[in-house]
Amino acid sequence: MSTPFERWSQGPRGMQQQDYQSWNQNVGSVPQPQFTHAATQAFQQVNPQDYYGHTQPGVAGTDPFGSLPQPQQQGLAQTLLNALFNRGVNQQQVAQGAGINNFDPSRMSPQELASLAQWMQQNHPEALGQAAAQYQNQPDILSSLMGNKALLALGATLGAAFLANRNRTS
Repeated sequence: MSTPFERWSQGPRGMQQQDYQSWNQNVGSVPQPQFTHAATQAFQQVNPQDYYGHTQPGVAGTDPFGSLPQPQQQGLAQTLLNALFNRGVNQQQVAQGAGINNFDPSRMSPQELASLAQWMQQNHPEALGQAAAQYQNQPDILSSLMGNKALLALGATLGAAFLANRNRTS
């Protein structure tokens, strides 16, 4: 029998109903600023090649963004773009950096989402961490966005912060 964390790392298909409850109890309850900071650190710790391998459709037989239902893909695309635009990054910078010219979230392909997320991971991890925090209570989308290695780094960072806070209050 696998643990909830092992099922979370397998993405939406590996999760069971009780996993969502456990996730929301343990991760969903983390204050959003702390979660954003931990997610940013997690993205910074993951090797860009590993993140590429997770997000790039077809690499290792995966397509994390393409496996999401269209409304979730569209919402994720909007969230990623908003995170960048709210930080003062403009469409021209995104087009040049990520190599995408389509800024309509309803028409953005999984490949374009992957290119955008990969560029953000290397150039704007704080915006990617902010976007991830928007899905703090949606482990299926968060798993697609972060991948196993970033999720493990996120768990380690949140766990260390929890222990540090617990030690301060004891």
